[in-house]
Amino acid sequence: MIVFTPSSNQNLFSVPAAGGTPEPASKLDVAKGENSHRWPGFLPDGKHFLYWSRTSRPGESPVLYIGELGSLKARLLTKSETMAQYASGHLLFLRGQTLMAQPFNLGRMELSGEPQPIAEHIAVNGASVRAMFSASETGTLVYQSGEASTGWNLVWWGREEKQMEAIAQASRYIGPSLSPDGARFAVTIFVGNQGIADIWVFDLARATRTRLTFTNVTTNANQGGATWTPDSKTIFYSSVSKGVFQIYAKAADGSSSERLVLESADATAYPRSVSPDGHYLVYQRRLNQNETGDHIWALPLSGDGKPFPIVQDAFDERAPTVSPDGKWLAYQSNESGRPEIYITAFPAGGAKWQVASNGGTTPKWRRDGKEMFFLDPQDRLVAVDVNTSGNAVKLGAPHTLFQAVGIQRDFGPYDVTADGKKFLINSGNLKEGTEPVTLVQNWPAELKK
Repeated sequence: MIVFTPSSNQNLFSVPAAGGTPEPASKLDVAKGENSHRWPGFLPDGKHFLYWSRTSRPGESPVLYIGELGSLKARLLTKSETMAQYASGHLLFLRGQTLMAQPFNLGRMELSGEPQPIAEHIAVNGASVRAMFSASETGTLVYQSGEASTGWNLVWWGREEKQMEAIAQASRYIGPSLSPDGARFAVTIFVGNQGIADIWVFDLARATRTRLTFTNVTTNANQGGATWTPDSKTIFYSSVSKGVFQIYAKAADGSSSERLVLESADATAYPRSVSPDGHYLVYQRRLNQNETGDHIWALPLSGDGKPFPIVQDAFDERAPTVSPDGKWLAYQSNESGRPEIYITAFPAGGAKWQVASNGGTTPKWRRDGKEMFFLDPQDRLVAVDVNTSGNAVKLGAPHTLFQAVGIQRDFGPYDVTADGKKFLINSGNLKEGTEPVTLVQNWPAELKK
């Protein structure tokens, strides 16, 4: 059996290793504010497993549970700011940045004795709340030293591989989105210790920021996917609460209340692009966790308002963006076996053109529609000339602009100005060199000294 979590804000699922239908393996306690179960690890009996639980309730600490296959009931083990692991008769966990080992009674499924330190200054991935260590049942331990991650920066890059100034202090940014008029950008800021995400709007000229959404910790709603209307006056965003997805519209200056435009209890819904005429909102949709991937749908913003698919097949399609003339749609799909960039007609879909042959994600159009940008598998920003003057798409040769060092690929990696000359990079600010990784053999012997 495999125990896993499909996303960072869900309960655990189990599935036979040979294949089958995933079944819930844990249940979020909404009354306690739980909004994430993750980092499961089996205990030696192959029936019970450890996992970490996060809560959005202020003042409440994350905890470790012991789950059991075939049951949604769980036993509280202890408080813990990060994940933990069982190895060699002990529970390994962090206290601050010190790795501790405490005896664990498998028969009674509880801790015993006193914890002892076995390693110092353990690094922590702040985005995923993952402590950087792993241990085997043969007494081998590996860990990475370093600071606990506090987030990353939003940094301007020029297209000639010139890194410019950082425009925001370190935080957990997701999906920076420049306004069409270039005066502001919207971005989701994630508070990792509670799993709360809200959208903020930054004024580039004044160097100030304003909070646009206000997460309700009672319902565990999270906001994200900020998408501007062509006039830069309204932002669409998604809100997820108790497994129900909504898409709202709200004035970008916060002058009005949010307006519900779509609600989906049986499918995910993330806004991605608004057509230049303002008639359609394009969004990513996945019917349920058993579906093969995300697909691209459009929501008419006038008329009957009935959503319809644009690209929906057996593959995974993401990051749709409508061309500046409103006639074409660029998106990424894994139909070749890896993500590639394609262009199809909008809103009809149908025939498509592949932009490059070496892989790519996150397409963006230049404002005049004559150039497109994307991120290649080596984290390089690539540009390609585009001609869409007729009924077919004509593409130039892709050429690399710069290596986007430290780009946060999984967190909405970048956006580009209307003229294609500046890129707002969601950057990890990697230090030169690497943090050391230490291998320890027979670490339990150290406890006896």
